[in-house]
Amino acid sequence: MIEMTNEEYHAHPALSSSDIKAVASKSLAHWKGAVRKESIAFDLGTAVHAMLLEPEKDLVVCGPENRRGKAWSDLYEDCKAQGKLLLTEADYDQATAMADACMKNFAANHFLTHSELIAEASFFAEDPEIGLELKTRPDGLLKDHGIVIDIKTCQDASPRGFEKAVRQFGYDIQAAFYLHVLNLCKIPAKQMIFICIEKDAPYVTACHELSEMYIRHAHNRMMSTMLDIRDAMETDEYITNWPDVNVIHLPSWMESSDAF
Repeated sequence: MIEMTNEEYHAHPALSSSDIKAVASKSLAHWKGAVRKESIAFDLGTAVHAMLLEPEKDLVVCGPENRRGKAWSDLYEDCKAQGKLLLTEADYDQATAMADACMKNFAANHFLTHSELIAEASFFAEDPEIGLELKTRPDGLLKDHGIVIDIKTCQDASPRGFEKAVRQFGYDIQAAFYLHVLNLCKIPAKQMIFICIEKDAPYVTACHELSEMYIRHAHNRMMSTMLDIRDAMETDEYITNWPDVNVIHLPSWMESSDAF
C-alpha cells in the first residue's frame, strides 16, 4: 500500500483497470491512442468521492455562481495549488446533496463510516503469469474483511439500471481486476461493493455486488485481455482486429417478404 496523490497514481505507467476495460470493450488501438480527458461532470463525481471518503480534508471548495471572470480564475489557481477542487455554487450544492443522500442509505453508511476503512490508497503488483505491472486505487478498502468499496455516480441506481451499466461500462472487469491486484498484494480481497448514487434529485442510493460466477467470468476475460496487451507491447502492434472491409449483412428480421 502506497500513499500518493491521484495525479501521481495516474502518472505511474503500470496498467490500471481502465486500461484493461478500454481494450476489452473497444480495441488495443483505442487504448493505445486514448487521451485522458477531464470534464465538469467528472468534477462532480470527484467532489462526491472526496466528500464521502475524505471529508476531514475539506478538499472541495464552493466557488462563484459561474466559471467566468477573475473571481473564478483566481480562486481556481489557489485551489489547484492546494490540491483542492473548485466547484460552482450550484455544483457544490448538488455534490453536497448527493453525499448527504448517500449517507442516509444504511448499507452505504455502514461501509463508509467503518472505523477500519482505508480510503484512496494505491496498490502495485506484477502479475506472475503475464509479467505486466499492475496498479489499483480502490475508493475504499476494509482490508481485514476483504471488502473493496467503489462509489459510482449514475443516472439509474436501480438493480436493473446498474445491471445494464455493468455491461456498458465494464464494471465486472473493474471488480475482477481490483480483487486480482489486491490478492497479488497478499490482501485477501473477495468482495466488491458498488455504492451507486443517482445524479438527479432525490439522489437515490443503492449498493450492489456481482455474484461469484460473474466475477469468475470477468476474471477470465481480464486475463485474456492482459495477454493481448502483453503481446501488443512485445510486437508494438496495436490493432483493432477489424476486417479491412467489413460487410454489413441484412438482419434476419428483415429477411421475411413482409419487410419488402
